Amino acid sequence: MKTTRAAFVVAGLALAAYPVLRPWGSEVGQEGAETFGSTAWLVSHALGMLGFVALAFGLRAAAAAGPAWHGVMPLRRVETRAWVAVALLLPYYGAEAYGLHALGRHVGETGDLGALEIADAFRYAPFEMTTFALGLGALALVGGNLVLGHWRDGGAARWGGVLAGLGLLTYLPQFFGPAELRVAHGVVLGAGLLMVAVTLRPGHRDEVTGPEATQSPLTLTS
Repeated sequence: MKTTRAAFVVAGLALAAYPVLRPWGSEVGQEGAETFGSTAWLVSHALGMLGFVALAFGLRAAAAAGPAWHGVMPLRRVETRAWVAVALLLPYYGAEAYGLHALGRHVGETGDLGALEIADAFRYAPFEMTTFALGLGALALVGGNLVLGHWRDGGAARWGGVLAGLGLLTYLPQFFGPAELRVAHGVVLGAGLLMVAVTLRPGHRDEVTGPEATQSPLTLTS
């Protein structure tokens, strides 16, 4: 449980810090170049990537502890969904973190503001947007699993699963909100993941049928 708990703590802190540290200035013209080229842009997006990986790693650690169920679904299936999300999200986030940062530094050094058009050409290209949306869809499925998997526990455990799960479920629509909403969303998601980590305990036997019913599962419940 220590590895799982540590991974969820890292995920919670990283995903909360990501929107808090992210610069919210204009992304056009000279100010846009300064936004992309700032250290805060690079660090915040790197923390976002770390948070997603830590979440998947936490589920991996829990699943590796033995046969496990998360609500009504095998924990390894939830973990697989998390890794699919990571695989689809990280290329886009990597380009945002490193590519746009390098672009901002280039514009700052050369004054070539026309180069900023590359940012939109990448961010809103059909293939890139499709893979990013699919990754967020897989992340939403993990969020739903967190809500269902922690609902039976009640108390702080239930609320941790609900806050974390809803945070993942709404990761796509929050991109269309103002900076204040996105910061609040990250803080709520982070708080939920921290609550899951703090209340984590070896799980009870869920009511399952089939060959798995004879196993002694370790359910990732809070």
